Amino acid sequence: MDLDDASYDLGHDNVSIAVTGDVMFGRKMPAVLESGESPFRFVENVTKTADILLVNFENPVTTSSYAVKGDVPLKANPKYTYLLANANDNVVASQANNHALDYGEYGLNESLKNLKDAGIYAIGAGINSEEATKPVTIECGDRNVTILNYMDADNFREYRGVMDPATANSSGYSAYDSELAQKQVQEAHENGSSIVIAYLHYGNEYSRSPNENQIKISHELINDGADIVIGSHAHVTQGVEIYNGKPIFYNLGNFIFDQSNPATHVSYFLNLDLVEDNCTVTLYPTYISNYLPHFMSAESGKSLINGLNPHCDELKVNDDGTGQLTFRLGNNTLNSTSE
Repeated sequence: MDLDDASYDLGHDNVSIAVTGDVMFGRKMPAVLESGESPFRFVENVTKTADILLVNFENPVTTSSYAVKGDVPLKANPKYTYLLANANDNVVASQANNHALDYGEYGLNESLKNLKDAGIYAIGAGINSEEATKPVTIECGDRNVTILNYMDADNFREYRGVMDPATANSSGYSAYDSELAQKQVQEAHENGSSIVIAYLHYGNEYSRSPNENQIKISHELINDGADIVIGSHAHVTQGVEIYNGKPIFYNLGNFIFDQSNPATHVSYFLNLDLVEDNCTVTLYPTYISNYLPHFMSAESGKSLINGLNPHCDELKVNDDGTGQLTFRLGNNTLNSTSE
């Protein structure tokens, strides 16, 4: 299938997809989770009202006490899973991350079951490579939304033997593979998906700019036909690029997290609005207080957006401190954001 010449059945129903960075319910988080109040409550006018909520869930949900990774093992108590499930009618939890296997295959398998039992779409990991790499496609009105989830395994070679990609016979995460990604993007379009979102776990922790591998992977995915690439893992923000008419948000930063480093308390999340054959992305700058996300003031938001690296001229900065850009689905022509 030639994607450049393809005819896309985009549908006409409006659909919105909220996308956040790193969400973690372990370690110190019970201090704010035990109340039973939604940890999304300060931003839920966006995250809960969207048709789909996509997050990077940075811990297995397990009762296991046997951590196989010695440094910074994270896990969440299964009793808090409902707080994620209740955040939206369609919650997608990315598992292709460097903490999914902190408690080994047992912890990962238990986590996948707990998430699915709670009605959460768990992607990016599985009991074998077929399950781990399977995209999720959600029907919203007359549109299909497809989400792909991969981790850049080159970032974590030192953990081989402890944190491995899934194989035909073992549990693990979905490692980025260019040939597989190309095949899955094309299949998503052939199956009538209005938008194909590639959600990546990549980059260097605490780096405010993408590394060469991030750029290479992101460009490959856009060339394959992905409509948008969104990254997590760095715990700090990285910038925005328009490549061949499609946006790449290299790293959103933390969203719900207990890290003490002030640099990790500044982040942003996205809302993707599909209207006809356009997608408008709104960037919401946030700050983390008491482990939870809050909207930034207008001035702080403008400062965050203007300081992103790379800096994207197509990203309009609004008076309220949010950012906005619009692109066309199904081709590589960027709409003017100044209209």
